[in-house]
Amino acid sequence: MNQFNCFAISDKGLKRSQNEDTVVCDPGHGIFLVADGMGGESAGEVASQLAAEHFIRSLLPFIEDDDATIPFEHSNGEHYFIGALQCAAEAANRAVIEAAAENRSHLGMGSTLTGMVYHETCFYVVHIGDSRLYRIHKGKMEQITVDHTRVQEMVNKNLMTPEEARFHPQRNIITRVVGREKQFQPDVFPMDLLEKDIFLICSDGLYDMVSDEEIHRIVVQSAHFEEAGKRLVESANQNGGKDNISVVLTQIIHG
Repeated sequence: MNQFNCFAISDKGLKRSQNEDTVVCDPGHGIFLVADGMGGESAGEVASQLAAEHFIRSLLPFIEDDDATIPFEHSNGEHYFIGALQCAAEAANRAVIEAAAENRSHLGMGSTLTGMVYHETCFYVVHIGDSRLYRIHKGKMEQITVDHTRVQEMVNKNLMTPEEARFHPQRNIITRVVGREKQFQPDVFPMDLLEKDIFLICSDGLYDMVSDEEIHRIVVQSAHFEEAGKRLVESANQNGGKDNISVVLTQIIHG
């Protein structure tokens, strides 16, 4: 039986009045995710909590029951669990849209959703927005997800370098989001496990403040994940703490 070494931390940073991020670290079900909410007043916090809650609620039957049925529109030629993740992501999207329609103060709210779910022998990734998933393997760190942002689209078209994108004033304008009919298009894919992989999921409040090189250094030089998570938050705040900062670290321990 597989077990997980994991730790999650979320901090409102130095500039925001409240924390609109939601983190999930559920080793019992193999679910790890970050949702970064957006919207006026408390709408961002509501959106991220709804997205995470309804994603998990919809997904659990497929984790706990091998006979759970995938809706027809997601079962045609697709891997069973990819269909389950798409269903769960759509449930999150519907929940945020419906909640916004019921409360005028929540109009226009939305959330990112980036997570990993362990099922059978591998992790599956679900990603929408600009929160990120990184993998550290054999001394190197790579970004697994691709940001759904306007500047990333420009990078993809070779109109901007990744370094220019990192400091561009429009770097946080996202093109896909939970809580929109037309901007909802999650990336869902399986990811093979490699020996001793470390996975890091984070909101933009971390990587906007701390370089990838420094994130990598802190994680590999820390004695354990709790120390790494706290040091990452501390570093983001030392560099300005302009947004909420969320970190989920996990590593599978083969039993």
